[in-house]
This record gives sequence, structure tokens and C-alpha cells, in this order.
Amino acid sequence: MLHFFGAEVRRLRQERGMSAADLGQAVFMHRDLVRKVETAERMPSEELVERCDAVLDAQGALSGLLPLLKRERALRSARDQATGPSAFCSEATDRPVLDWLLSAREGSTARRADNSIGADAAAMLHQLRGADHVNGAGATYPKVAGMLGHDLDTLIDVAPQVATGYLELAGYEAVDLGVDGLAQQHYLRALDVVTRSGDRLYGGYLIAVSLAHLALHCGDAEQAARLAQAALHGTERVASPAVRAAFRTVLARAYARRGDQAACAAALLQVEADLARSDPADEPSWIAYFGPADFADEKAHCFFDLGLNELAQREIVEATGLLEPSRVRRLAIDTALYAASLARSRQVEHACAMAHRAVDYAAKVASFRSAHRIVMMVAELQPYAALPEVRDLIEDVRTRLPSLVSLAPGQRP
Repeated sequence: MLHFFGAEVRRLRQERGMSAADLGQAVFMHRDLVRKVETAERMPSEELVERCDAVLDAQGALSGLLPLLKRERALRSARDQATGPSAFCSEATDRPVLDWLLSAREGSTARRADNSIGADAAAMLHQLRGADHVNGAGATYPKVAGMLGHDLDTLIDVAPQVATGYLELAGYEAVDLGVDGLAQQHYLRALDVVTRSGDRLYGGYLIAVSLAHLALHCGDAEQAARLAQAALHGTERVASPAVRAAFRTVLARAYARRGDQAACAAALLQVEADLARSDPADEPSWIAYFGPADFADEKAHCFFDLGLNELAQREIVEATGLLEPSRVRRLAIDTALYAASLARSRQVEHACAMAHRAVDYAAKVASFRSAHRIVMMVAELQPYAALPEVRDLIEDVRTRLPSLVSLAPGQRP
């Protein structure tokens, strides 16, 4: 993100025939600071971003990147030391996961929501999940937060499985709103509930899928691998084939992020073997979503991180072809990934065509994560910014992409 921001500042400055000294004088900064911002050696302040936006007549294109730059600052400078609702901290996960590992190993079946409170809450949870896929977290998180603020303690007592579902959804949506620390808090609360209620298998899911994916999202592949391995170890007696497959997929993602192609390939082969042994009738209902589309999506991300662009493109085509049209956010993210991969392959015209399609999807959802992926897609096309088709794409993003979504203070239960 810092490199993209710096490249945009440099491009806009050069288009206006300004030197770094000229821009520095206009924004009341030394030219060396301008140079360091352009080369990603220095994190720009909010004041500098806004001044550059005004002086370079960027029409909000630079100031619109502020939420992404702030997130980058938090991840780079304070991942393991920061506090507050927006800061992700890897170490905060260690003790709860250890407590789960040391809890009774026997599998158990969580209590069913066989009362009116639990049944009504379960029905609402199902509706909110569907709305989240279509509209993004910006449209649904306030309702989820309302449930957590008023009914969570009651649900934990009478329907812990439903309560866990709300917390897991809240965590997923907090990721979609760019508030990683809050997502971690929701996931850890959910893990505490399942640890105390004895739902061993779903605890493993929260660790290997929810928390490990969050670690990947925050750039900590080592933590993601540790979490996935802990979940596999802690559920070895109770995990079904599809559940193991989901856990091992995240492990493959972590290996890919670390650049370990051999380990990633081995993990993906294990996933395929697990899925071949899976019988849907014997699988938990909550893992039913993990099918060919999701596996293809995860493989695409693995191959993209490994720089295997042709393989990534093949898997994305398969994944998007299998997705329901209602999965708008996923379509936005995957299509943007496809365009980024094409850009890396120097197929610029095709990349721009797919990029416009990704913007079409992203414009329909209130999702920080989708907007982030769109921006990173544009960053992959930065070397070709002088081409007409890339300029048209940048203008399309500026005019049609909704503002980055964030949480209001009152929405942080």
C-alpha cells in the first residue's frame, strides 16, 4: 500500500510537471520527505495525504486511501504491541488456544437451540449471513452488533452454538470493515464459549479457519500456520474429512505466503484426499459451505502468492464459475485477484477488462475488504499507468467505488 500511494503521488506530480522540491514547497514539507514518501520509505501523515490530494488535484483519490494507510501503519509498527479495537495482536491468541488445547479432548455435541429464544435467534442469524454475502458488512454489522449488545449472555446460556455463530459472524464482518483487532476479540470470545461448552470441533474451526485466516489477512503467515497445526492436532480424534480439509487449506495458504511451494503443494494434495473421502451425510452442517468453489478460491490465492499466475487464473475461473450470483463480495474479491494476476502476466488489456468487472461487483457492496482488494489490483497495474485503458480503469475506480467503510464508535460492543 505504501508503494502504491507513493507511486500515485509521483505519477500525479510528474503529470503536472512538478519536481519533488516543487511539491514539497506546495505542501510545506521538505523535498526529502516527499522523496521518501514516493519510495515508500516513510509513512505519510494524514495532513500530508490531504495536502497532496489538494495540491495535485487528485479529487479525493489520495485522501480516500487514508483508511488503508492507517491499517498498514498499525500492522507494520504495532502488530504485537498495539492496543485498542483496531489493532491485531498475534500474541493475544496464544493463551486462549492453549486453554482450548488443554481442555477435555473428548468430542461433544453442542446443545441445540430447542427454545423459542434460540430458534428465533438462529433464524435471524441465517438471514444476516445471507445479507452479509450480498450487501457487505457495512450494511449488516449494526444489526449483528445489536444482537451482541443485548442478547449475547442469554444466548450463551440457552443456545451456545447460536451465540458462537453470532460472534463468528461479527468477527468475519469486522474483518470486512477493516477493524482487525475487533475481529480478533469477537473470535476469541467465540472460542471461549465453545471451550466452556465442550464443542471441541467447532473450537478447532475457529482456530484454524477464523483466527488463522485473520492472521494471514494481517500478514502473519507464521502465526497462521501455528494456529492451523494446533487445530489439526487438537481435533485429530474428532475431525471429519471435510473439516480436516478446511484446516489444511489454511495451512497451505500459510505455506504459500511464506514462499514454500513444496509444503503448499503437499498440503493441497492432502486436502484433495480428504475431500475425496468426505461423505456429506457424515459432515457437520456448518462445514457444508466448503466445496469446490471455496477450494478453488483458496488454491487461487495460494498460487497467486507463489507467483504461479497461470495456475491462479485457472482456479479463479473455476471458483467464480461455481459461485452463486448472490455472493457479490466474493465475486468482487476473486475477480480483482484475477485482474491482478493478469497484470502480473503482462496481459494488460485483459486485466483491465476483468478489473472493470471487479469494480462493478465492488460498487454493490459496503465492504472495506473488497475496496482494499480493488486498490491492490490497481497497484498491480501501476507500471502501465500511462496506457489509455489503465487510465480509464483508474477513473472508473475513482468515480464508482464507494467510500471505504468503517465502524462508528457505537458499533463496537
